[in-house]
Amino acid sequence: MIKATLLSIGDELLIGQTVNTNVSWMGQKLNEIGIDIAHMVTLSDNENDIIEQINIAFQNAQIVLITGGLGPTSDDITRDTLCKLFDSKLVLDEKVLENINQIFSLRKRLITPETEDLANVPEKAITIYNSQGTAPGTIFTKNNKMLASMPGVPYEMKAMMKETVIPYIIENYKLPIILHSHILTAGVGETQISQQLVEIEKELPEYMKLAYLPSLGKVKLRLTAKGTEKALMEAALAIETEKIKNAVPEYIYGFGNDVFEQKIGEMLMEKKLKLGCAESCTGGFISHSITKIAGSSAYFNGSIIAYSNALKHNILGVQLETLSQFGAVSEETVSEMIDGALRVLECDIAIAISGVAGPGGGSIEKPVGTVIIGIGNKAHKIIKRLTFTNDRTKNIHISGVVALEMLRKFLIKQ
Repeated sequence: MIKATLLSIGDELLIGQTVNTNVSWMGQKLNEIGIDIAHMVTLSDNENDIIEQINIAFQNAQIVLITGGLGPTSDDITRDTLCKLFDSKLVLDEKVLENINQIFSLRKRLITPETEDLANVPEKAITIYNSQGTAPGTIFTKNNKMLASMPGVPYEMKAMMKETVIPYIIENYKLPIILHSHILTAGVGETQISQQLVEIEKELPEYMKLAYLPSLGKVKLRLTAKGTEKALMEAALAIETEKIKNAVPEYIYGFGNDVFEQKIGEMLMEKKLKLGCAESCTGGFISHSITKIAGSSAYFNGSIIAYSNALKHNILGVQLETLSQFGAVSEETVSEMIDGALRVLECDIAIAISGVAGPGGGSIEKPVGTVIIGIGNKAHKIIKRLTFTNDRTKNIHISGVVALEMLRKFLIKQ
């Protein structure tokens, strides 16, 4: 088993000034070629800290990847620190210098001595040429272990990983095969679905694991097989995927890279139905989710954001008596919002939603997070009262996911 440690250098990462997206991308790419991540560590621009963490990393992993600290400013100390650690001097690399000259010539700028100094690279390292910028990276090797140092700028790092680092790893290390199968679910929580899959998980082959990856309103199930027999692993993954499919069919909306909203759109197109939305508390979030899919005009007629009671009455035709007696957040109001959407938007099926998104506006009877979601056509309606969180953003997001999941199940039954 080949393991890697990812070290991110930079005070700006530690204080939250810059969000570290590099490690998630690098971890994913390394996993794709069969490498496990031992640790991800963020550390300051301090020589002693860098050396200490590299030594610890080499105790736990064969591969160490560093990002950050390679620029021309005084706080970029990674290159010099690595030279000290590996007892290497700096030598001029003409190819790096030529690249710097070309970049500055195109920008019509004069090269500063600090930038020109980037062309001096560690003599004992392999140079990683930077096709997207000026600062080169390096690969040091020792005792069948490697350390690759790259800039922290994401697009520069990604280019180096794709062009040099990953090919080097594949060429120099015997890597296992890692295969994944993704089963995509909605409308069920992580705990509930895991309870339904207990026996299947117990009986998985020893080289296979099941992971639960929850998000708001959805859970991605990831089956991972790791080994050397690709054909055997593919067959086993197909069998276990089918077991899960048969165990929880009502929650599964797709597989692999399927997109939730796109799958619902395909169902509407297959049934030749037009959809419309009447939104209140979500403020157009559901309509946005639907229309972010290219070609959604083939099945989506439009939406009405009836945020006020006046618009619910004047546009959607919700009776004033209904609003007065039951309130805007009620099954009765949402039912009439469905009727109005079907009529005004001239659609075959409608989503209607009203709720208390928060953080204010709640009551004992209808606390913050109370949401009424309805799906209906001229013949049938399904309306549910749900209670979510105290967080406005989460309430809007999860309401949209649940509404679309209710629509998906409504379409299945039609």
